Order: sequence, then structure tokens, then C-alpha cells
Amino acid sequence: MLIFLHIFAGSIALLTGTISFLAKKGANTHRKAGKVFVNSMVLMTLSGALLAFINDEMLNMVAGLVTFYLVCTAFVAARTATFKPNLTNFSLAFFGLLVGVYAVLTGFHALSQGIAKIDGNPTQVIIVFGAISLMAALADTYLLKKQKLNSKSRIVRHSWRIGVAMFIAAASFFLGQSQIFPEAIRNSFFLVAPVLLVLLSTTYWVVRVRVWGLKKRT
Repeated sequence: MLIFLHIFAGSIALLTGTISFLAKKGANTHRKAGKVFVNSMVLMTLSGALLAFINDEMLNMVAGLVTFYLVCTAFVAARTATFKPNLTNFSLAFFGLLVGVYAVLTGFHALSQGIAKIDGNPTQVIIVFGAISLMAALADTYLLKKQKLNSKSRIVRHSWRIGVAMFIAAASFFLGQSQIFPEAIRNSFFLVAPVLLVLLSTTYWVVRVRVWGLKKRT
């Protein structure tokens, strides 16, 4: 049952995430697709993390938890320009720090033990996930003191977090589950292209907003 929930939520997330990325920023389509994307990503990441925990897949569990954290904080950034020290923001910041510290320590401990791979991937990957979580959580901790973001910084915060979450989801599906695709295209650019497009799109919007800002409903 859990695996079917994970697959269903992931399929909806990839579809609505694509619509949200392509839609005009701030338009109704972008907002509506974005809400469905966030809800489906929450279901996908939590179910995936639970499945990974049950199957003792440490890297996949961390990836799910980090993605969950990024999606939730991106959603918060999209809804309000303030960053009040309330229970939600405190909890998310603490969660990000906890997952980040766990992932980084686990990765370095594995390397010290001569473990080159975790869940079939280089051990350094779990350290990268931990570093992303720590970086975002430290930014949250700083904002808990500042409590306010200007419009440009808020949109950048939303864009990079939602973009990285989408990137992880796309990579997990197209590259991590390549065995479900016909053998003829498994090693082709076809599976890499969607992942690169998400990365390039995220980079474009972050740079555009940071340098030029974002006009309303464009």
C-alpha cells in the first residue's frame, strides 16, 4: 500500500511540478499547480523516507527527508514575506539541522570505515544531501532573528528550494528508476535531459530574480 502511495504521489508531483515550472510565475495556474505539487511532494517524500527506513536504505531515507524539508520551507517562503519565530518555523529549522547533521556525520563515519558506497551510490552523496540541509537550516536560523525578507530574497528562497526539491524528484525517477524504461533508452540522453532541464530552469530563475527581480504575474 505504501509503495503505491509513493508512486502515485510521485507521478502527480512530477506532472504538477512541470506545469508549475512552465506556467507564468504568480499566475493562477502557477499557484494552483504549485499547491498540488507541494501536497504530492509531501506524501511522496514521507512515504519514500518511511519505505527507505523499513528497507534500511539510509541514503534514500535522507534524500526523502531533505526533499520534504526543502518543499515545506519553499512553501512557507511563497506564502509570506515575514519569518516569524513561531512553532512551524522553529520546527522546520530544527528538522533541517537534525537531518543535515545526521547525514554529514553518517557520511564521514562511513568514509572513515572505508565504506565507498551507500545504497549503491558514492558515500559522498549523503554528505552532499546533508550539506544542502545544513545550509538551508542555517539560513532559517538566521531568519528567525531577522524575521523579514525583502521581496527579491523571498522569491529566491522559494525558487532555489522548490527547484532543488524538483531536481531530486526528477533525478530519483529518471535516473534512479531507469530500469522501468525500455533498455534502448536507459543509457541515452533521454533520461538525463529532464533532470538537466530542471537544474537549468532553477538556475535561470534564481539568477533572474537575484539580478533583475521578478515583475508581477510574469
